[in-house]
Amino acid sequence: MARGRLKVEVHLPDETDQARAGELTFLDNAVQDATGTVKLRATIPNPDHRFWPGRFVKIRLVLSTLQAAVLVPAAAPQMSAQGQFVYVVKQDSTAELRQVALGQRQGDLVVVNQGLKAGERVVVNGQLGVTPGGKVRFEEVRASSSTVKQKRRGKS
Repeated sequence: MARGRLKVEVHLPDETDQARAGELTFLDNAVQDATGTVKLRATIPNPDHRFWPGRFVKIRLVLSTLQAAVLVPAAAPQMSAQGQFVYVVKQDSTAELRQVALGQRQGDLVVVNQGLKAGERVVVNGQLGVTPGGKVRFEEVRASSSTVKQKRRGKS
């Protein structure tokens, strides 16, 4: 908050992909002993009267924005004794085991801080049957979920 106003995104239960933007206007300086929560208050424009007292909403506090973040489906990273890794599908359709450093999770995606470049293909399903250097057969069910993405994502 010292760097300026913090943004919030409010999602109504019946409008999951339409977020209303607002800003954080109050942050309590005490943690509730019983629940471990901190009270926050946000101000959201309500010209169409979609919000009313007692209505349930999902609120996301945007702390910062990662520019050009590399994202993969959360099912792609695996854990080994050496740390987290993904299988990258090379041009010749063979698998390469690649160590990665993961960041925050955004829904069904996770940020890859190190180890991947935007546009590289990763194995999302069937990792148990993949061996480094082995041929990979893939299906393009959802191209956006099988290719590493590069986007601006908010950090919450």
